[in-house]
Order: sequence, then structure tokens, then C-alpha cells
Amino acid sequence: MFTASRILFSLCLFVLPASSTMFAELYLLCGVTDVLDGFLARRHRTESKAGERLDSIADLFFAGAYAVKILPLLRLPGWIWTWTILISIGKILGIIKRSKKEQNFYVAHSFANKLTGLLIFLLPMTALLSDVEYSAVVVCTGATFAAAEDLLSRKIDY
Repeated sequence: MFTASRILFSLCLFVLPASSTMFAELYLLCGVTDVLDGFLARRHRTESKAGERLDSIADLFFAGAYAVKILPLLRLPGWIWTWTILISIGKILGIIKRSKKEQNFYVAHSFANKLTGLLIFLLPMTALLSDVEYSAVVVCTGATFAAAEDLLSRKIDY
């Protein structure tokens, strides 16, 4: 339920103005449901490969809404965008590697990926408190380690 609701909430983010209260509420709900779905599945021993795949799909919807609605609002220098593109290429290659091995679409749920997801989620809020460039460097550093881990590790799920 939480994962499916994150897909629905993410789709709503695409059509809402990023400056609206409803957008902010749904954005926060996306983050909460992302944390709760895995936690509750592990706690109640209801984990499944289908659930992991659905979580990866929900993450992609949320990331898409983030990329379309939030990233354009952040005033980031060109070198951060270049770094982000290189990280994205690494992440895509990692997903392809993992998906071939698993014979299905699959995004690793490593500690580095979870931490990076949290940092990306918090970026718009930290940008309100300090220079967005500093926050973006922290996010990109974490994402670089996560991408490298995806590409270099044989077994990376925790």
C-alpha cells in the first residue's frame, strides 16, 4: 500500500505547482512512505522480490517528479550539473548490471543508496538554510560513493 501510494503521490507532484502547500505535503508523504514501506515489510516479514521491484519503480516515479519539479528551482552551478550527469550515468550502468544479473529490473537497496536518497530528499530543505551549492556537494559526494558501490560490488543489498 505504501509503495503504491508513493507512485500515486509522485504522479500528483507532476501536475501540482511546486510552490503549493499540497505539493509540499505530498512530497513529505512520498518520503515517509518510502521509509515506511521497507521498514514495515521487514518488521512484519512480508518482504518479497515483487515488493522490491515495485519499490524501485516507485522510486523512479518520485525521482522523475523531483527532477521535473524541484531541480529546476535550485540554482546550481554548471559543474554540479556535470557531476550529476556523471553520477547518473554510473547509476544507470549499475542498474543495468544488477538487472542483468537478477534477470529483472532492480535497484540495489544498499546503505549508500539509502543515505543518498535521504540526502536528495532533504536537499530542497537544506537549500533554504544554507548555500545550495554546499548542500549539493554533500549530496553528490554521497551519490558518487553509491554509484561506485553499485558498479564495483558483487553483492550490495543490506
